[in-house]
Amino acid sequence: MNEYKITTINVDYCEFHVWREKIIKKLIMNDAIQSKEVRLVSESGQQVLPTIQALNMAIERGLDLIQITESDPPVCKILDAGKYKYELQKKEKQNKQNQKTIETKEIRMSITIDENDFQTKVRSAESFLTKGYYVKVSVRFRGREITHIKIGEEILTNFCQEVSHLVTSKTNATLQGNMLSILLKP
Repeated sequence: MNEYKITTINVDYCEFHVWREKIIKKLIMNDAIQSKEVRLVSESGQQVLPTIQALNMAIERGLDLIQITESDPPVCKILDAGKYKYELQKKEKQNKQNQKTIETKEIRMSITIDENDFQTKVRSAESFLTKGYYVKVSVRFRGREITHIKIGEEILTNFCQEVSHLVTSKTNATLQGNMLSILLKP
């Protein structure tokens, strides 16, 4: 199964999406190694050899000379290329499985919210928290409402008190532009 990675490049107000095939880098091996000498890592240790001599050693063993890292001189190993690619793919797949993505749901309110609307927002936040989502609760200020930040803080503290039985930790309320927000963790 091929995996693709999108790279976005910004050039003079235009975006171009460049598709890169395979996240695993292409292997530089055998005759593709351009350096005159290489640092060969083997069971006996590291040694700097001419590329031709290292390549002959790999051919004698029936294996491939694979460039591991680019440096001066490049670091190489004598390995089976197919096995090495398989191990890289396996590691990448394992790393992908170990990644834990945390999804955040956002609930927005204004300072003129009514009690019934407030309770509806509380119920939806409770359902999100029980499902394991982080919940970002925001109070939006429109126009001159920004002068009444205390009312927004009161709304957020009331909200936190309502869902306190489901929350393990919360952040302090922060004002970003015209939004006062807090993050609740289940």
